[in-house]
Amino acid sequence: MNGKGPNLQQYNSVAEKYSEEFLTFNQESIIAYFKHFDDRNIKGKKILDLGCGDGYDLSQFAKRSAKVYGLDSSKEMVKLARKRNPEGIIEIGRFDEIPFNDKSFDIVVSKWALQTAAEIQPIYEEIVRVLKPRGRLIFLACHPLRQFLEKKRKNKNYFLKEIVTSVFFDGQITALEPSHTLNEYLSPFFFQNFILESYEEGFDSAAEKVDGDIYPSYFIIQARLKTDL
Repeated sequence: MNGKGPNLQQYNSVAEKYSEEFLTFNQESIIAYFKHFDDRNIKGKKILDLGCGDGYDLSQFAKRSAKVYGLDSSKEMVKLARKRNPEGIIEIGRFDEIPFNDKSFDIVVSKWALQTAAEIQPIYEEIVRVLKPRGRLIFLACHPLRQFLEKKRKNKNYFLKEIVTSVFFDGQITALEPSHTLNEYLSPFFFQNFILESYEEGFDSAAEKVDGDIYPSYFIIQARLKTDL
């Protein structure tokens, strides 16, 4: 979970509950996400997880012989992640101020976290800085359409950045997050610096269904850093 959102530490009070429940509720998005990782391309690689949460994803990468690093703004989440990954290097911090050196990582990943930031481009700028040449970026984020519907009123404005209330895990957890547009993620800066390798949308039943409708609750982007930077 990232800083510079509506509440830097909002996941501290629900860290244990989130850790207990997400494997049950997020199976669709977990399966879709991990399809983007090939064991042969992970072994021995340095992977940085932005918004590493309780460290579950890092532990899966470590099992595939990756060298794992994590960053999260929630100190309680970081405690859980460090306990689960004693060999990993996991820090408290913001995605727009990544506390690692230039060209440090083969892969930067993130799941259900980028949307917690107020602005996306400063995060991309940091990812470009810390990735090695031809490094990969793979992330899953809350779909902007979901955030638009979560504004829950008439005359909604998709393009207006607002704090929306996301309810998930059958109402057990509520998060306040800034809304985004798809163009913020697939921006001119993104295409100047990355080659888009794949894009997909999906529905995860952990999310609240506004008015009972079915719509994409997340999207996944896989990209590679351009070689001519």
